[in-house]
Amino acid sequence: MELTPKIIEDLTYGYTSMVEERMVCGATATLLTFQFNHLSGSTSTVNKKMQETVEKVYSQILTRCFKKPKNVPLVEMPLWIATPDYPVLKHHKDNFRTIVNNDGRHIHVIAVMPPNTRMTQTLDDHFHNEQFRYSGYKPRPLWCLDSQRITHDLSVVVDYGRKGIKNPRVGFDGQFILPRTHSEMESVRADKADRELVNDLNF
Repeated sequence: MELTPKIIEDLTYGYTSMVEERMVCGATATLLTFQFNHLSGSTSTVNKKMQETVEKVYSQILTRCFKKPKNVPLVEMPLWIATPDYPVLKHHKDNFRTIVNNDGRHIHVIAVMPPNTRMTQTLDDHFHNEQFRYSGYKPRPLWCLDSQRITHDLSVVVDYGRKGIKNPRVGFDGQFILPRTHSEMESVRADKADRELVNDLNF
């Protein structure tokens, strides 16, 4: 898909409207940035590991929101719009690790959390207080999970969070949206469990 400026503008408007509609109904929005430790493997393997990490964190949040997530309609689940990105080196002022690891590839997520869930704190407060549960040094894939509550300039933040689609190394097809269908989510969890079991057996 060739992304012209007009298409990017229309996509930003569409995703912004999607988030706004939920916020009007009491949802909260947070900009998440997933930064990773060095991940081994080919580019496609690294990209897959990153996406699986985001999906795993999403699944953990689901169980905090709902007692039985698979019984919750998809439209009532948290909406996460995830887009890989690379740093603009001439403007980059972050830790050297974020530039070197995995060529600087990271993932931005526009996370929209529904109201009236079992979570007793906002998503940004949760990740701030529980950072140690999700990130750290290797062998954990995730080095840091930054979270910032979105309170204003929503369209600007949505455009920033999805700017990776403008990069040919990511493109439109590089983004992904959670939740998946219930069957896909179960399939991902089962496949992940199978591979972890094999790894345990081959220690």
